[in-house]
Amino acid sequence: MQVTTVIKCVALGMAAFGLLASTGCGGSQQAAGEKTYKIGVVQLVEHGALDEANRGFVDGLKERGYEVGKNVKLDQQNAQADQSNLQNIVQRFVSDKVDLICAIATPSVQSAANVTKEIPIVGTAVTDYVSAKVVKSNDAPGGN
Repeated sequence: MQVTTVIKCVALGMAAFGLLASTGCGGSQQAAGEKTYKIGVVQLVEHGALDEANRGFVDGLKERGYEVGKNVKLDQQNAQADQSNLQNIVQRFVSDKVDLICAIATPSVQSAANVTKEIPIVGTAVTDYVSAKVVKSNDAPGGN
């Protein structure tokens, strides 16, 4: 996986977090008004490039002040290359009312997009979001 893909994932995640923070969406209250954001991370299969995308996302969160156990709760799941596992994982994220889904690999993004329109989805390790039929345009913010 190219570094630019990981950076793109992190940038998209930060944009989604900016939206969450500015609108006050989700999260549980902590002392002094801090929120703990719940993030579901679904990865298609264990693979070096996909593992790096996952690490890049978590590292990017930390660089921007979002730390696991402090103000972020991560639920990291691996679908073991099974489409029904992907669906079950994403359905559980929706039921658990996560604040953000990070979907790693095209089938993961497609599964998330098919299950929810309300929860922001950050996708990585996707060659073409239009061909994957999850956005109308690769160029416009939000895929519109």
